[in-house]
Amino acid sequence: MFRQVYSRFPSSAGYLLLCLGTGLAGVLLLYTLIIVLALCLVGTGFLLLPLALRGLRRVAEFHRRRVSRQLGVEVVTHYRGLDTASSRPRLSLRDPAVRKDVVWLLAHSLLGTTVCIAAVSACGGAVNWLSAPLWWRLAPLERDSVIMIDVDSWPKAIGAMFVGVGYAVVAAAVMSLLARLHARGSRRLLIVRVRIPLAQRVQELSVTRAEALDAHDAELRRIERDLHDGAQAGIVAVSLRLGMIKRALHARPEQVPELVDATQQLTQHALESLRQLVRGIYPPVLIDRGLVDAVRALTALNEVPTKIDIEDGETSPLRAPAAVEAAAYFVVSEAMTNIAKHSGADSALVRLRITEQSISIQVEDNGRGGASEHSGSGIMGIRRRVAAFDGTTELTSPPGGPTLLRVEIPCGS
Repeated sequence: MFRQVYSRFPSSAGYLLLCLGTGLAGVLLLYTLIIVLALCLVGTGFLLLPLALRGLRRVAEFHRRRVSRQLGVEVVTHYRGLDTASSRPRLSLRDPAVRKDVVWLLAHSLLGTTVCIAAVSACGGAVNWLSAPLWWRLAPLERDSVIMIDVDSWPKAIGAMFVGVGYAVVAAAVMSLLARLHARGSRRLLIVRVRIPLAQRVQELSVTRAEALDAHDAELRRIERDLHDGAQAGIVAVSLRLGMIKRALHARPEQVPELVDATQQLTQHALESLRQLVRGIYPPVLIDRGLVDAVRALTALNEVPTKIDIEDGETSPLRAPAAVEAAAYFVVSEAMTNIAKHSGADSALVRLRITEQSISIQVEDNGRGGASEHSGSGIMGIRRRVAAFDGTTELTSPPGGPTLLRVEIPCGS
């Protein structure tokens, strides 16, 4: 926990300094918006209002990108005026996203700026204590105005520096926590949940189904390749060995035991290849013991020590449809593989909840973070697999960690 907090300090400090600048600029934008709205009462403000709202949207979009980078999760919203076919889309205060931006600007300019000033002041105080020996020699007449004690000797100056070390540790933790609090509050204000139009929803489902078919086709090609390179090659080798044994029975009987042993080994390899292929299609443990025990087996075999938390897992005998359980199993499997290969974590946690309506999965690790769908870490494959069941996938992975993957797969038809 402490390692994650302090590893986020550089990005947190940069985020808060940037927010301090945008917050002060936001005060000017807020006053400008108030003046324009006041001018709307006499009619002239309606000419300036679109320009002011366009400027507000650009500032809000800039801050959405900063929050996305800080939290490691995509922050987007939906503006009605930007969906029109007009070459100059118009924003309006009737748009819930625009009204939410106004509320965000008010909170960011006043409360957010106060939080940033408090965080920067805490770091400034730590610098003052740490540099006590320096400024005591350079400005002895002002020694009472920098820190709370009167530094008039070298022992006090050195003691103040050691106090500054503890001050700096606390200030770094406070800055990281305030940055995360600020980013989460901004995210809540910068996102508007809107009902997706039916036509857009149909288009999204069409894309989802197309991706599911592509994934299914890729899976069939993988199975064909594995059969050709693994089991089929092994069976061909066994057939050749049997032919050699048949000829050796008449020509060189003394070589038959050795050939039989080699053939038996080839048979074992072919069987193992088939078992691996079957596990890749549908793990037998899902049929025999269900999703809960299958996930337990995955976590037990993971290279990174992994805890598992199953809500009502012991008392609920619920079983989801086989295809849904398989999708959930492969989500956990891919997440475990990512943690072992890419995260650098030393611990992980899997939360699994199975209800009649859905299967909810949360996989968390304390690694270095910074994972994304475009980094080749398998997240896109997870999202496509889940989207085929009309499920949702959310990844939160800020630099420095922790990384949290949330997946929900509906069980209904």
